[in-house]
Amino acid sequence: MGNKGKPGYFGKHAKSSAALVSLAIHAVLLVVALSFVAVQVIVKDEQTFEAQKVKRPKMQLKKLTVPVNVKKKKVQKPKLRKTIVVKKEIKSMDIKMPEVSGVKGGMGYMDGGGGLGGLGFGLEIDLFGANKGTGNEFEGTFFDLKMDPDGKPAKMDENYYKEVLRNFDGSWNISRFEKKYFKAPKKKFATTFMLPKMKAEEAPKAYAVQDVVQPKQWVAYYKGVIAAPETGRYRFWGIADDVLMVRVKNRLVIDANWPSMGITGWTSNDDRDKKWKMSGQNVRIGDWFHLTKGKPTEMEVLVGERPGGFFFCHLLIEQDGVEYPKGEGGRPLLPIFKTQEIPEKLIPQMKIEPGTCTTDGPTFGVLK
Repeated sequence: MGNKGKPGYFGKHAKSSAALVSLAIHAVLLVVALSFVAVQVIVKDEQTFEAQKVKRPKMQLKKLTVPVNVKKKKVQKPKLRKTIVVKKEIKSMDIKMPEVSGVKGGMGYMDGGGGLGGLGFGLEIDLFGANKGTGNEFEGTFFDLKMDPDGKPAKMDENYYKEVLRNFDGSWNISRFEKKYFKAPKKKFATTFMLPKMKAEEAPKAYAVQDVVQPKQWVAYYKGVIAAPETGRYRFWGIADDVLMVRVKNRLVIDANWPSMGITGWTSNDDRDKKWKMSGQNVRIGDWFHLTKGKPTEMEVLVGERPGGFFFCHLLIEQDGVEYPKGEGGRPLLPIFKTQEIPEKLIPQMKIEPGTCTTDGPTFGVLK
């Protein structure tokens, strides 16, 4: 019986063994738990690392702002090119800059229609004038005598048209037109008054009012300053259909209106005027007026059309004491009056008939 009733090793250490087993199990669980946490940490670290990669394109977007600014700077390049072209053109005209006012060949319009008068260049120009002035032109204002300033119909017919011009001739006060009649917003700047026979609607078109103005009973008033190339006596020769009147120093020096107009009652002192008028040539010879070399002198011109259809006007100038070649009908071959050299592109448009006038001759501009 001696050892039968004694407990064995495990019996003696049953509690200890159970504790060890429990510890072992917990140890395993702890290892597993730590492994799971480690995996999670590794996964999170990898996700964080990928998130940093996503941020890289944002830095690249900031870098894109640099070329955008560069493009804005490049916009200025075309302007620099234009400036370079202008300098080349001015360089080609340098030899003419020292000329005195009124001398032939002074700084005039270039072939492309641009103008130089010390104040501007590259101007668009047509037979009625340029769209901008340089200082050597007559500023032109267009009026439709059939409408009031608001564009409503005004009292007007062919006979009343002549009466309105008679009243205007009494003072040449432009406010008479401005208060009562429609005025085109656009101005024109003319250096000559050599308009060939054309449709009367060309005038409203030149002043950009062709959509609102019927091509009849209109006038265009021009005012400017001239300077003679030489001291002496001068006079105009002119013809028009229907209206061409000129004042120098506030004095009417020629009425070259169509004969049937009968507006001013002006008559020429030259016997040849009556002769050519009776022969149907209708060329009028103006009164002499004195100009001092280089001295600025005011001058006004009024052109217009009464019934519509066609319009034209020619204004030439003669200097006393100068011999001119003979032209058509024995008339002197006079130069076209101008304040600058006529652009080459406009000369064909003037449709100058041989033996009537010439584009050669002095200029009467103030700026040279």
